[in-house]
Amino acid sequence: MNQEKIGKYIYELRIKNNLTQKDLADKLSITSQAVSKWENGRGIPDIEQLNKLSEIFNVDIKEIINGEDNKKEQKKNKKKYLILGIIILLILIILLAIIYNKDDKSTFNFKPITSENSCFGVKGVIAYNKNKKSIYISKIECSEEEKKEYLDVECILYEKNNNIEKIIYEEGKILSYDNYDKSNAKSINGLLSNIEFNIDSYDCSCNNATCNNLYLRVNALNIDDKIVTYNIPLELENKCNN
Repeated sequence: MNQEKIGKYIYELRIKNNLTQKDLADKLSITSQAVSKWENGRGIPDIEQLNKLSEIFNVDIKEIINGEDNKKEQKKNKKKYLILGIIILLILIILLAIIYNKDDKSTFNFKPITSENSCFGVKGVIAYNKNKKSIYISKIECSEEEKKEYLDVECILYEKNNNIEKIIYEEGKILSYDNYDKSNAKSINGLLSNIEFNIDSYDCSCNNATCNNLYLRVNALNIDDKIVTYNIPLELENKCNN
């Protein structure tokens, strides 16, 4: 038994119960010097005195022998186990994140997207893995319409299967002719320079096909209030693995 710890706990219990050393000594039928000796860690009560102390302070005799409040110890243990549980949970979250990133990101494949149309050049890429596909088109450029002037353009990316079109993404929107200031007319490339496609999740309908069913439609409103439409077939290098 730790004499100093027991003595300190007896002191705390005595103060908590508003007793002097003499008061406690009288209840135990001993001298105040004996109580002082315990509290200074120079002695400990015998078993009979421990039982009496337990009754006087209304605490379990084990608390006095251990020199601490059982409730405090339980709170310490609860806090310790709570911290341990949080640490284990964080480790599991980190491990799951590592596993997910390994499965999802490291298996991405990238294939360039190009144009089969001699009038338009398209630069882009499709990224895919077993879980999803993404499309990014960074540049659309026309090689034959540079000298003509246009007020606005809109671009539509779509799939075409058995003459049925499925729109994937639209960028830009042509308004009514009266909404435009004719003095701000630009070349088609000047308008297309602001267009890009960033499709995070692309639901590709092909199944181990060449993915040459992708098209880009460019609608351009000219200064004569006419919409000129270009349908540009897009080509994906090699095959798209679903």
